[in-house]
Amino acid sequence: MGLVSLAALAAPLAADADDKGDLKNKQREVKGRISAAAADVDESSRAAAWATSRLNQALDRLSDARRTLADVRERLSAARDRDAELQDALTRAELELDRATRAMRAATAAVDKQRRIARNTTTMIYTGGDPELRKIGDLFESNSLKDLGTRQLANQVVTGRQSTIFVDLTEAEDDLTAERATVKRTTLAVEKKRKQAAAHLVELEGLYTESVEAEKTVEGLVREASWARQKADVALARDNRVLGALRGREARIKKQLLAIAERQRNFRGFQGKSGGYLSPPAAGPVTSPFGYRIHPIYGYYSLHNGTDFGTGCGAPLYAAAGGTVIDTYFDSVYGNRLYLSIGKVNGKSLVLIYNHMSVYKASKGERVDRGEVVGLSGTTGWSTGCHLHFTVMEDGVAVNPMKYL
Repeated sequence: MGLVSLAALAAPLAADADDKGDLKNKQREVKGRISAAAADVDESSRAAAWATSRLNQALDRLSDARRTLADVRERLSAARDRDAELQDALTRAELELDRATRAMRAATAAVDKQRRIARNTTTMIYTGGDPELRKIGDLFESNSLKDLGTRQLANQVVTGRQSTIFVDLTEAEDDLTAERATVKRTTLAVEKKRKQAAAHLVELEGLYTESVEAEKTVEGLVREASWARQKADVALARDNRVLGALRGREARIKKQLLAIAERQRNFRGFQGKSGGYLSPPAAGPVTSPFGYRIHPIYGYYSLHNGTDFGTGCGAPLYAAAGGTVIDTYFDSVYGNRLYLSIGKVNGKSLVLIYNHMSVYKASKGERVDRGEVVGLSGTTGWSTGCHLHFTVMEDGVAVNPMKYL
């Protein structure tokens, strides 16, 4: 299909090996770490991912703990308001009981007074010789005039001013009965309010304890979040140094890939429809597409310069087209990498990059056919799980692999 062999690549390179050096020597200058990424990687080191995850978890728990503390404080404030209301109600009830008790005592004294008046008046009339009064002799042994039905008898034998004595006595007894009922009712109300206040006090003490514990939890999580943030800052700073070095390597290697494209300028290569030109490099779904996005760890807007395929650990990775393996090496960011040069396609020099591999099945300089296994999927480098990060380079620039798949 018009693919260019490694020998064809090497031929023009050899012509100016003295002034520019061949590809192999240039690779050695960057310690064999060829990187064709055009922008920042989307992954992060395990240390940074772990520290950031710990920080996010701590912040989430801290947020929850602060909401819990706010809720407890709100309930505690409401409980204190309720306690004040209960204490105020209890105070009013106790004052009412005191008033009713004093009124009952006054009513008792009034009944005793009216009984003495009635007894003296009746005794005086009785000693005057009226035999009818003997029938009410038991009056003063009773608790109430109503019990003996003496009102009618008294009206018969006592006239004029004396009749008011019994009226006053009856009214005094009625007042005493009413005050006794008030005292009883008020006493029950006071007891009820005392029980409510006591029960609420237990609830208030529980909320106070809960508030203290919630505050301790928040304080502990603040310390944990601070510790996690320090760890994350250290890990992210280390990652930034690694990324800085990676960007330098990328810039130099991009020039080398452009040099390869320049030397292939006179080769025709494949011409035709690009869609479907490449076979799937792995048997798995696309888990992360090519394109710009917010970095999940660092937070900046960057290019995800390849397509991620979800694979099981150790899953075979296939040559998406026939070509020559121009390098294999380990990179601290991309892990085990394999570069496959497949020649020119529609005027562009294409290089395929397989990242995060666990095992190589093809060696540098080896010619492979389409569909041949070149390695196994892994999670080496900055990776959170086994997958293939597949990059397609056009003249040294990363493009969306899906335009060829």
